[in-house]
Amino acid sequence: MATDKQAGFTLIELVVVIVISSVLAIATSQLIQQPVEMYQAQSSRARLVDKADTALVKITRELRDALPNSVRIACAGRCLEFLHVTTGGRYRAAPVGDPLRLSFNPVDADTQFEVLGLLADSGLIQSGAGVNDCRNVTASCLVIYNTGLLGSNAYNLDNAATITNVNTAGPITINFNNAGFSSGNTAFPASSPDQRFYVVDTPITYLCDPTAGTIRRYQGYSIRSNQTDVDTHAELVAQTNPAEDALLIDQVSACSFSYNPGTPTRNGLVSVAVSVNEQSESITLMQQAHLSNMP
Repeated sequence: MATDKQAGFTLIELVVVIVISSVLAIATSQLIQQPVEMYQAQSSRARLVDKADTALVKITRELRDALPNSVRIACAGRCLEFLHVTTGGRYRAAPVGDPLRLSFNPVDADTQFEVLGLLADSGLIQSGAGVNDCRNVTASCLVIYNTGLLGSNAYNLDNAATITNVNTAGPITINFNNAGFSSGNTAFPASSPDQRFYVVDTPITYLCDPTAGTIRRYQGYSIRSNQTDVDTHAELVAQTNPAEDALLIDQVSACSFSYNPGTPTRNGLVSVAVSVNEQSESITLMQQAHLSNMP
């Protein structure tokens, strides 16, 4: 008598196959997942490094155009301010020509001097007429011998005056309003040992707000004696001439500014550190800028 044999898998064999397949799938997924996660983390760190580095380069490059001894820091190291220089040069301090020598005498009412050599970027100089045009940033400021100390501090307009005209035809001359010094004298308080002058167009502030996760840049607002008057976003945009602001970087978790003013024989040093994060990734970069503090 013939017997029919039925071929197939038993339940145990099927379970064994499922278990083996599951183990192989898990092992394969782990082999694939780890490189993918590493790639994603590396890409995230690269984006953060690029973002932070771009911001730091922007700040440190602009700091190199800061008026000597004008860097100041507040807000527990989260507010950086300085006066931005557009151009400068050397003034004639003796004949022949139109010297500025007598303008350091308070009884003198000199309002013009001759520039020695060329004046770079003269087209960037904005002229005005009023005593306060310089302070209100509606005209460029002429600054001589800024030490940042009492009596020679451009933030107080001790040694800053409104530029009223620039003549580049023939001998280059600069005219200025000689009635706006904080001392009340019709003269700059001190001459520069190297006969240097600087032209300032605006104060610049960088504000770091880790709560908002941002660093913002501000310019075009009035020059104020006290940094505490312009160390918040609300104060800067509430000025008579509101500050123009722009986002420099977001995703900021921490940042700090510090300044070592150096000595008359050693440059000042500004250090800027910023931490940025993206999901579980976080990086911290620091950059430094050496600044001339010789007025």
